[in-house]
Amino acid sequence: MLFYPLAATLISAAFALTLWLQYRTKRRPFTLAWAIALTIYAVAALTETLGAGGLWNAFLYKTYYFTAAILLVGVLGLGSVYLLAPRYASLALTVLVLLAAIGLVGVIGAQVGSAFLETRQVPQRFPTGGIFNALAIATAVLINISGTVVLVGGALWSAYGLWRRGQPRERVWSMVLIAVGALVVASGTGLSRLGVYELFYVSQAVGVLIMFAGFLTTQRVPRRVLGAA
Repeated sequence: MLFYPLAATLISAAFALTLWLQYRTKRRPFTLAWAIALTIYAVAALTETLGAGGLWNAFLYKTYYFTAAILLVGVLGLGSVYLLAPRYASLALTVLVLLAAIGLVGVIGAQVGSAFLETRQVPQRFPTGGIFNALAIATAVLINISGTVVLVGGALWSAYGLWRRGQPRERVWSMVLIAVGALVVASGTGLSRLGVYELFYVSQAVGVLIMFAGFLTTQRVPRRVLGAA
C-alpha cells in the first residue's frame, strides 16, 4: 500500500522541481501557479504515505485535507486561468484566496475524532457535524468542481486550438495528456468515496505521471517552432 502514495510523492516532487527550475528562467505566472500546485501535490501525497504507514493523527489528516481537498485543484486551475485567460487571473486569485481562507478556518476548527483515524487508508469522508466541518467540506466541493472544470476544460480547449492552428503535434498531445492525467486523479478520488482505495492510490501516482509526461512533451518541441507559434 505504501508503493503508490510514495511514487506519487516522488513523481510530484520531481514535477514541482522541474517547474520551479523553469520559473527561474522564465518568470511566467502560470508556471509559478503550477509549481506551487505540484509542491502542494507532493505534500499531500507525503501525508498519504505517512498515513498508509499507520501515522494518521488529527494534524496530519487536516494537513492532507487542506492541501489535497481544498488547495490543490484550485491552484492547478488558477494556473490554467493565468495561461488561457490572464485578464481574469486577478479575480480568480482573489476568489481562490478567499475560499481557501474559509476552508482553512473550517479545517482548523473541525472536530476529528481519534476513532476516525484508526486506519491506514485515507479516511473516506471528512467528518461531519459542526459549522467548521461544514465550512471545510463546502469549500472543498466548490473549489474542486470549479478547478477541475477549468483545468480539464482549459487543457482540452488548448489542444483543440493548437490542432486547428496546425501547431506541432507534441503541443497538442501535451494538453491532451494533462487533461487525461487530471481526469485520472479526479476519478480516483471519486472511487475512494465508494471505498475502492487501491485504485485511489494508483490514480494519484498514474495521474500525476501522465500530467508530468504532458509537460515534458512540450519540452520536445524545437525552440524555433515554439518561437514561431
